[in-house]
Amino acid sequence: MVKRLQPGLISGVREPLCCCEYINMHGEKTHILGICCDCEALDDTFDKIFKCEPVPDSTVDKLLSVLGDRLRVPTFFGAGAVKVRPDILTPILVVPSCLYLATLHPVMTIAVFAFMPCFIVFFHALWRRAQQDAPTFFFYSWGLTSVISAYVVFQCFVVAFREVLLWEILMVFTMMLVMFYFLYLTRRNPDLQRIVLKPRQGHKRTQSNMPHIKTMKPSSSSTSITIAETSNMDSNVKWMDSRTGAGKAEGPPRSGFCKICDAYITVRDHHCVWINACIGASNHRYFLLAMLMFIITGSYACHLTFTTICTPTMYFDWFLLPNDCRWLYADFLTSICFVTALYAAIGVSCMCVAFIYQFALISQNVTAHELARARGLGLVSFGGLFAQDNPNNHGLIRNWVDFWLSTSGRSGLDAYKEAL
Repeated sequence: MVKRLQPGLISGVREPLCCCEYINMHGEKTHILGICCDCEALDDTFDKIFKCEPVPDSTVDKLLSVLGDRLRVPTFFGAGAVKVRPDILTPILVVPSCLYLATLHPVMTIAVFAFMPCFIVFFHALWRRAQQDAPTFFFYSWGLTSVISAYVVFQCFVVAFREVLLWEILMVFTMMLVMFYFLYLTRRNPDLQRIVLKPRQGHKRTQSNMPHIKTMKPSSSSTSITIAETSNMDSNVKWMDSRTGAGKAEGPPRSGFCKICDAYITVRDHHCVWINACIGASNHRYFLLAMLMFIITGSYACHLTFTTICTPTMYFDWFLLPNDCRWLYADFLTSICFVTALYAAIGVSCMCVAFIYQFALISQNVTAHELARARGLGLVSFGGLFAQDNPNNHGLIRNWVDFWLSTSGRSGLDAYKEAL
C-alpha cells in the first residue's frame, strides 16, 4: 500500500517544507518556481495555438487543473506554499494592470475599458467550465479590488496635487467606512433557511423523486423549517405563491431557493455576485444603503478628481465644475487620476441603473425573484418592470414604509410556522 505524501511529511519523516515548496496533486514535492515547467497540458495548448489547430476540451480542462494546483504563495510557518484561488487572485492582478495600461494613451483607455467586460465574461465562462456549479469569488474580488484601487489612487495621487481640502479628504474616508459597514451588514446575515421536508402519508421520499432538494448542515445563521411535501405545481398557482423551482415543495411565504447558497431565503430578491451574498428580508435594507453610499462616495470622489486634474470653473457662485481638460495624458500622475476617475464613473453609472431598478421593485413591493417568475407567466407590463395583480402592492408610500420599518419577512415566516 503506497502512502500519499502530506504537507510537511516527506518520505514518512515529518520535515517542514521550505516557504516556496509544496506537495502537488500527484503527491510530489515541488517548487513554485516550476509553475510553467514540466507541464504537458501547457505545451500541447501552445503547440495547437501555433499550428492554428483547435485545442481539445480535455487539454483545456487539464491545463486549468494544473494551474489551479500550481498557483500558490509562499508562507513562513513550515507549511510550504499554500494554494490561492484563481478567481480571487486574478482580479487583484488584472484590475491594477488594466488601469496602468489605460494611462498610456487615449486609444489604450478605450481598448482597456472594452477589454474588461469581455475578460469578465470569458473568465467566468472558463471558471464555470472547470468548476461547474462551484461558487466563485471572482466578481466579489473584482469589485473589492476596484474600490480599493480607486481609493488608493485618490489618496496617493489626487491628494498629491494639494487641491483637495482636508475636510474633503475626511469626507471621502468617512463615506468609504460607512459604505463598507453597510456591506458588512449585508453579508453578515443573509437569513438562510434549512428546509426539512415532511413526506406525505403513504409516500416514500427518495432522491429520485426530489432531485432538487439537498441536505443542508445546520448553522448559526440558518433557520430550520419543517414543511409538507406537495404534489406537482398546479397550473392555477400564481407567481406570488412560494414554491421551489421544480414545484415539489411549498416553502415559507415569499421565500425563494438559491442554487448558489443552496438554501431558501426569506423574501428573496436575488443573489448578488458582486458581494457574493443573497439579498432577502434581513439584509435588503443594508444592501440598498450600501448601493446608495457607493453612488454618493463614487460621485463625490470623481467630482474632486476631475476638478483637480482639470481647470475648474465656478458657476452661480456655488457649483465648481471641470472646464479645461487638455492635459490629461501629459504625465503619469494626471493620467492615472483621470483613468481611475473614469473607471469609477462607469461603475457609479452602472450602480445607478441597479439602484433605479431596486427603487422600482420596492415601490411596488415585489422582489426580483418574484418579478422573474411573473415574467415567465406573462403577469408583467411596461417592458417587464411592473407586476400585474400583485397582492403585496399597497401603494407607493405604504410599500416604502413597510420596507424600512416593518419586518414582513420575519412576521410572515412566524405566521407560516404557527400555521403548521
